[in-house]
Amino acid sequence: MDVNQLVQIYERFETDIQYQEQRTQLMNPVSYIMGLKSKRIRPLLVLVGYSCYGTDVTRVLDAAFGIEIFHNFTLMHDDIMDEASLRRGMPATHIRYGINEAIISGDAMSIMAYDYIMKNCNDEHLREVLNIFNKTSLDICVGQQMDMEFEKCASVESEQYIEMIRLKTAVFLGMALQIGARIGGASSDEAQSIFEYGQSLGIAFQIQDDLLDLIGDQDKVGKVKGGDLIRNKKTFLVCKAHELADQTQRSELDHFMSDVDMNPIDKVEGITSIFEKIDLFKIVQSEIDSYFDKANSILKSLNLNATRNELLHTITQMIRDRKS
Repeated sequence: MDVNQLVQIYERFETDIQYQEQRTQLMNPVSYIMGLKSKRIRPLLVLVGYSCYGTDVTRVLDAAFGIEIFHNFTLMHDDIMDEASLRRGMPATHIRYGINEAIISGDAMSIMAYDYIMKNCNDEHLREVLNIFNKTSLDICVGQQMDMEFEKCASVESEQYIEMIRLKTAVFLGMALQIGARIGGASSDEAQSIFEYGQSLGIAFQIQDDLLDLIGDQDKVGKVKGGDLIRNKKTFLVCKAHELADQTQRSELDHFMSDVDMNPIDKVEGITSIFEKIDLFKIVQSEIDSYFDKANSILKSLNLNATRNELLHTITQMIRDRKS
């Protein structure tokens, strides 16, 4: 079974999900954010992780959906904390329904995630799956807290930033693969290795996301171009530029990043100009490539058969080639 077939199986399953109609007001924001177009990478990774070791992929469809619900719960709350107006090219949930409504519906989603992850998970794997999910969920919270703290710092080292995105984003991709693999019959060591593969993919994914925020197609990315810079967020590009720039360029960068009243277009253009002078985009792309290479190195150590190996190669390439 290839990646496209797994995507189709999951999409059919999610289409058939009926939210609890008796709680319509609570579920409206849930239905809204879950209905926004996305690649569904995380549930796909659950199915791929399972398929590397198991045979009946329908066993993990509920868990995959639970992972996607939890992901969207984190996005719903992140958008509130980031004061983001758009999500996937549409009004963010709190803009559409209100902040309080988005908070409580997000809380409901976190509970729903557990419900789906526990469905069809036999006793042999349930405790370990929940332990993996709980640990990763807490890591994500730590990563989000670090991200918020970085906004108060004058500068952040790129190594610190990598650790933040490892916790906030990368472990989530690793967890999706790990849970799928464990339910599929992988040993704990095998599941840990596939987690590390996913974690490397996740770091590459997030640095790539930072890059796309600035140079990607706004319609495809679904966010305001340079939105992270406008909000003075310490992206990998900003952290790396601060390390590579000379004293004059660093002072200019600090000025742009600290001026909250500057015209957004002028801010983005000014920062982009500094990035171009130090050839930052090429340097960042090299960093992204290094994490994809690390993922491929781990993949070779998994000793999967050719068909299962190709599944993970396809996932790597799909993430590597994305434009949004």
